[in-house]
Amino acid sequence: MSVPSQRGSGVLLAAAILCLAAAPARAAPSPCGTVVLPAGLGQSTPSAVTSLNPLLTNSIYNSEMIYQIYRPLVWLDRHLDYDPALSLASSATTPDGGHTWRFTIKPWLWSDGVPVTPADVVFTFDLIRKLGPSYVLYGVGGVPQYIHSVQASGPHEVTLILNHPVNPEWFLRLGIGNTIRPLPEHIYRNLTLREMRARQTDPALFKVSDGPFVLDDYSVGRHIVLVPNPLYGGTRPKIRRLVVDFLEGGNALEALRSGEIDAASIPFQLWNLATALPNLRTIKLDGPFGYMSIIMNFHSRSAPFLRDVRVRQAIALAIDQDEIDRLVYHGQAVPIHGSVPPAIARFLSPQARAGYPQWQFSPAKARALLDAAGWHPGPDGIRVKDGQRLEFEVEVSSESIDRFIELQVAQRGLAAAGIAIDIRGVAFSELIATLNGNGHDWNSIVIGWTVDAFPDGQEFFSSDGAQNFGHYDDKRMDALNEAVVTTAGEQALDQAQDYAAEQQPFIFLPTGAISLLARPELHGLHDMTSPTGTWSPELLTLSGDMACPTRTATAATPR
Repeated sequence: MSVPSQRGSGVLLAAAILCLAAAPARAAPSPCGTVVLPAGLGQSTPSAVTSLNPLLTNSIYNSEMIYQIYRPLVWLDRHLDYDPALSLASSATTPDGGHTWRFTIKPWLWSDGVPVTPADVVFTFDLIRKLGPSYVLYGVGGVPQYIHSVQASGPHEVTLILNHPVNPEWFLRLGIGNTIRPLPEHIYRNLTLREMRARQTDPALFKVSDGPFVLDDYSVGRHIVLVPNPLYGGTRPKIRRLVVDFLEGGNALEALRSGEIDAASIPFQLWNLATALPNLRTIKLDGPFGYMSIIMNFHSRSAPFLRDVRVRQAIALAIDQDEIDRLVYHGQAVPIHGSVPPAIARFLSPQARAGYPQWQFSPAKARALLDAAGWHPGPDGIRVKDGQRLEFEVEVSSESIDRFIELQVAQRGLAAAGIAIDIRGVAFSELIATLNGNGHDWNSIVIGWTVDAFPDGQEFFSSDGAQNFGHYDDKRMDALNEAVVTTAGEQALDQAQDYAAEQQPFIFLPTGAISLLARPELHGLHDMTSPTGTWSPELLTLSGDMACPTRTATAATPR
């Protein structure tokens, strides 16, 4: 599964530079044991949490909070492996090669003292069926279409039977891993689907948790406050209070400098200045488990040439990804030409591990492909065929200066090959609305993706894929993606990702590894954040001024 994010430093870059250059300031310290973090830390620029219902939302900001309240049936760690210690299921097995699945549910309690049972898991799958296409991950990992039945087969066991056997690695990581977060049946059972949708930001609905934290306060558009769940069955939090600040319209680095928050992601364009700030330390995170992409609209009326694979290949060959790394990401990105991020090394095909040399920057190859496709230079150097210029619009989030600069670097290389792009900044919410089909004709959209499960391309590149926003339709790609689903082993995934690199249904672009700045008294941020987008703030520890003093007994003086 892949989730969208709006990585970048935001439109307040100039203001941030001025603020960071100013003398350090400090707000009044938070109460001891309190940690204040910006939403999206480690993944994206801060933004609001808009829903806490795991069946109805998939944004990185919402998911980071949902993981604290509803524990996944199967938790995937930073290596995309099943981690029983952090999962609701202490074991997940398939005795027949991916047809039948058995999950052993831990004897945990909800925060109101009610036992977590297999009935909660069955209830959640029933809700997914009832929601149908309204389920935010409908179709991802074959859920719910591939599921024949889910039933409680014992006091602590759930048995799930699929319609047919599937690749076990694919289903465990994509159909179940980090996506199925059971809800408390005793809280949700009397809600209609309409009421559930209407109450996505109602704090009263999310007070009962089986995760490490419980919701203490939810101020829509401002912040969320979490406190430790005293009945949590896993590793108990060591902090007393977690405040997640949405910082909408604000700047995370300035908020860190002034003492309003305790950690912030470092915008790539401010790397040198930010890392020189006093009294803060730098933490480099793993990853990235993602990439930037130019999503092509294969139904575009004004740019039908995007359906020509030779044009797409020429676009990819004309973009100097090494220059993007130098100018945008300060050497913290790795070129990418296929659908599996290089950081997920275990799933790369041999060609991908070699860096796809046939698709690396080559203006000469780009020009030769366009010549063969009948596109010839016009008076201004931009190519023309049958009276149409080789020119198209690229929409990008206006909040992301990193992406603007990345596109400007690409724009120069494309122009040298005879391809013109018009860059248009729009609100991130408008990009998402366009991808979801708001009706207007569009050519291409730049957006970033975090791969948080099995890195297949079915959801994007199969003709019936759940996130096939560009309407890509290729019979061979469909067959290769279907083989990934049904065939165990690495060969099918190797073939599918290599074909995606050849076809370029997205134009794959690099993104940088994120680093954080944090107060030196805050520890465990590397372990708390995962390149999959999950948070584990129960692993945070504090020292110095942030820690609460240890209580010591004093002898009473007789009087």
